[in-house]
Amino acid sequence: MNNIHLTILKSSTFSNVLNELEFNNILNPMRKLNDDSKKISVKILFAESIKMTELKKYLLENEPIIVLFNRKDYIKKNNLNLLNFHVCLELPIEILSFKEILNILVTKYNFFKKSKIVIGDYEIDSNERSISKQKFKVKLTEKELELILALYDNNGLSKLFLLKSVWKHSLNLETHAFETHLYRLRKKIYKYFKDKNFIIEKNSLYYLKVN
Repeated sequence: MNNIHLTILKSSTFSNVLNELEFNNILNPMRKLNDDSKKISVKILFAESIKMTELKKYLLENEPIIVLFNRKDYIKKNNLNLLNFHVCLELPIEILSFKEILNILVTKYNFFKKSKIVIGDYEIDSNERSISKQKFKVKLTEKELELILALYDNNGLSKLFLLKSVWKHSLNLETHAFETHLYRLRKKIYKYFKDKNFIIEKNSLYYLKVN
């Protein structure tokens, strides 16, 4: 299990709020503050409190980053290039959703660092962007890969949460995008691996179900 450490830049208020909520205990249950085992550092940047040149410099770093902003058009307007382990969130945010987003972000970061993970009988390769089982290997689209990674170790996520996480919180995205990608991924998994239950839905939440 990862020990996630947050570095909050340009907002003492946000830092104080998280401290008051004892967010470190929510994020890292059963972890001691001085426990450095598998520590992952995540930077929290308040976009509109930092110069654009400085923000873009941070986004070139090979580490997980969350960018918080107030204006919906901020990312598009400033043409920010995001890596697979960067996330942009529009304020305000819900604290428990923020925790899940952090966990997904770290999962993606770890995955792209080591390039491969094993999920049940499947192996996911980030360099090839593929999923394999026994003798069969199938290419994944970027969104299919991100959808699998979002559900990996974070089972039981809602459609709205997945839309926000996988599609970079594009709230204006047409809602059928999720169903379309999910349908194509399920169809692909069944076609090549004869698995009808790779991603299942229960009580409006989505789960990976792998042997």
